[in-house]
Amino acid sequence: MLISALQEARRRIVSIAPSATAKNLAHRADAERDAGNTAAAAALYQEALALAPHAAHWRVQRANMLKDSGELAAAELDYRQAQLERPEDADIPLQLGRALKMAGRIEEARESFREALRRDPVNRAAHDELAWQGEPQDHIHRTLAALERGEPSALFSLADALAGLRDNFSRIERLLPSVSAGSAFPSELHDLFRRHYPSPAAPPPRKHFRLAILFDADVGTDHSFHTRLDALIALASRHVMLIATGTDARRSDDIMRRAAPEAGRHLLCRAGLTLPALASLLVEHDCHGLLILDGEAVPDAAAPGWFALALERAETAYADGESGRLSAHGQIERHEPILRSRHDSYGGTAEPGSAFALRRETLEKIATAQAGLLPTVAALGAAAANRTAPLHIPLFLACDLGGVPASPPTPAPIRSGTPVNIGCVIPTRDHAEDAERFVRSLRATARHPEALSIVVVDNGALGEGLAALARLAGDGVKILRDHEAFNWSRLNNRAVAELGEAQILLFANDDMEMLTQHWDDELRAVLALDGVGAAGAKLLYPDRTMQHAGILCSWAGRPEHEGRGEPESAAGPAGRWQRRRKAQAVTGAFLATGRAEYEALGGFDPDFPLAFNDIDFCLRLRELGHDTLYTPHITLIHHESKTRGRYAADISQAARAAAEDRRFNARWPAQLKLDPTVNPNWSEAFAPFRAYRPTTDAAVLHYLDEQLAPAGKAVASSPSAQLHPAEAE
Repeated sequence: MLISALQEARRRIVSIAPSATAKNLAHRADAERDAGNTAAAAALYQEALALAPHAAHWRVQRANMLKDSGELAAAELDYRQAQLERPEDADIPLQLGRALKMAGRIEEARESFREALRRDPVNRAAHDELAWQGEPQDHIHRTLAALERGEPSALFSLADALAGLRDNFSRIERLLPSVSAGSAFPSELHDLFRRHYPSPAAPPPRKHFRLAILFDADVGTDHSFHTRLDALIALASRHVMLIATGTDARRSDDIMRRAAPEAGRHLLCRAGLTLPALASLLVEHDCHGLLILDGEAVPDAAAPGWFALALERAETAYADGESGRLSAHGQIERHEPILRSRHDSYGGTAEPGSAFALRRETLEKIATAQAGLLPTVAALGAAAANRTAPLHIPLFLACDLGGVPASPPTPAPIRSGTPVNIGCVIPTRDHAEDAERFVRSLRATARHPEALSIVVVDNGALGEGLAALARLAGDGVKILRDHEAFNWSRLNNRAVAELGEAQILLFANDDMEMLTQHWDDELRAVLALDGVGAAGAKLLYPDRTMQHAGILCSWAGRPEHEGRGEPESAAGPAGRWQRRRKAQAVTGAFLATGRAEYEALGGFDPDFPLAFNDIDFCLRLRELGHDTLYTPHITLIHHESKTRGRYAADISQAARAAAEDRRFNARWPAQLKLDPTVNPNWSEAFAPFRAYRPTTDAAVLHYLDEQLAPAGKAVASSPSAQLHPAEAE
């Protein structure tokens, strides 16, 4: 009986073993794969599978080639069948997850990555994918494990040695993001991060600079007050003077008693300080600058040095923030980091938080002009912003024990007056019905629909689409026929000639729905701001999660939409998704510009028929001195990728996309570095704004100098300033 069973097993193995012909086909497929001919390889693997349908490894290879060719639906079918055939293979759900991610099916992709980990719990690639997709628990587990092994500290120590290899390492890091992931911390581990990586000390000042620190002794509990006082007294020296304000006599007595014998030299108590009186105190005690601490803010040990150094370079300065609480043992536990960005002249920078510094001369000028102003961060920060751009220090230099209040979104102002005409171009291919719905939503929500001219470019509508276009034509929409190969740039350029004298040009996809009432008012207001050349909006997926809140020109070396997949109400880092702010670029799915700016550029570049045309346009505007603004006060739903029609599923799409990618990289190499609107301490090893990393004094100095450099001028730095420590890991 045993012999019979073995013979039957042998017969089955022989019956499913691939034939010589099948093996030859697979060998040819391997060669095409290695040569980068993905479509040819997929076809040959299919022929091999027809002769050997049980060869699961060839099915996986065919799925890989289909995925790389852009045929995601066909790839998914092969991956799912291969999963059933090889239930122990973790690479199959890993590759399936990547295909689902490419298709925009993020939650299904996450589940597939989890399946890969169920099959292989130590699969590094699956861990990286989940961390990139924003699964903090996985990231937390890996970070804690790395700390226990001592990896981040050891890697951090390599920063100086690797400084001269920055460019090469950046390319390696983009190919292998897990290299730098080990030193990146999620916000859930912020207290651990701060204990492992305290803020670096500032370099010695070039000349004597004495800083006064103003704090409110009345706020907070007694426990909080004494913790703040301990930290402040530790800073008092010939370079740092403390000024306490308040009316609580008991606390004032505590301050003077605990500060002795230095009281009078390094620490003062004053009640009801006016701005002129404060300025006079600075002159009397030879203080060159003032650091204001609001609420229950506790300064970092490195704060005086960095704020003094910043005030040597600029009139005002602010830093990153964090909130914290006191443990039962009286220790500060830090949480909720706030990584701010550099100053935005359009109001997009969040409030400076609980710490703000300014030169004595600046304080004196404000005191002269606004003597009744309260000496608070909010009041002096607003007054100084009207005079000069503050310098951002990318370090956690103040911890607020009372919590950092959320910054409210900036309101959209009310406008009136004669409306400027807006000309809108909407290309459509296979979804003219969507274009019809979008046009109706634009008109229904506009304050001045009569000042809206619309051209719909028909790039090959069929069937019901033709009827939809006919209805639009009957409603006064101009229909422009163009049945050549889809080229988003060329179609939009051609349609502009049909918009008459419209002074604002709006370019939009057909698969949109306007949600904002009187959106046209906001568009006119943004484009009327001095220096603004283009504007974009907040876009949502149909499930009301965010699809676009501006574009990062570089994240891990590639452009990336901000806010993708986040809740509609998410504020983003320091509230950036709920504020009008400068962006490097905005999506062409809803991009507005002035006619003069458009004509100065000669329109969109037809060399970018499908991708990067919007980013290229915004970057060329920047070269002419015009900024691009993102506004959350215009919101639309976007059914992404319908405008391109069936091209999205075309095998040749992958080759076209690769060619555009190479062209964009060659044209804008400098812009593929970290986006200047983003805090430099965010880690690119994960999805945007998921984790941050430690820095060095040299890197901070380089960042400060970059902010002060004229627009478009590169800042030279020493090798140690060029390399971020996380890049050394």
